[in-house]
Amino acid sequence: MAKLSSRAARIKTAAETAFGPRGLTRLAKAAGISKQMLSFIVTGAKPVSDDVYRRVAASLRTQASRMAKQALVVETMAQRMLRELEE
Repeated sequence: MAKLSSRAARIKTAAETAFGPRGLTRLAKAAGISKQMLSFIVTGAKPVSDDVYRRVAASLRTQASRMAKQALVVETMAQRMLRELEE
């Protein structure tokens, strides 16, 4: 197996962090890249082009924004639940 580049390692870690343990498929879809290409990248079989790296970064930014909005909704729900207990 080829040595993993820092870009590929970053993509691999980001996929799991943003989308969970099997996040590579979801990241590939979000970035508009084939799952096979992303798999080749994270195993070190293919290099990470600037275009792929840019697409992945953009999709991660979108996912981060979505996650932040979800966190706010969950926090609001929790606050309402706690207020109900205080009534």
